[in-house]
Amino acid sequence: MTVQELKRLIDENEDIIIIDIRENYECEDGAICEVNIPLAQFMSRINELPKGKPVVLYCNSGKRSRSLKYMIEKLHSFNNLTHLEGGFQKWQEEVATL
Repeated sequence: MTVQELKRLIDENEDIIIIDIRENYECEDGAICEVNIPLAQFMSRINELPKGKPVVLYCNSGKRSRSLKYMIEKLHSFNNLTHLEGGFQKWQEEVATL
């Protein structure tokens, strides 16, 4: 999912779950959402993910969230996941100019 797509969903108050998978110290620069499940804790908290609505994962650059999305889909049969391409860095760059 691109930054523009996520921004549109947020602006339109779409019923989505956004999860920040960055570590706590990374969130000091800001966040897109209030839900933070650090990558190190994610698999032990997998039951917190809803299967009935879209879930957007993001990290700092998009690499960890892309890998996590793939792993969850393979191991837990989720089909409602996406990740933010470019992560929080891209969000900061692009949302500031929107």
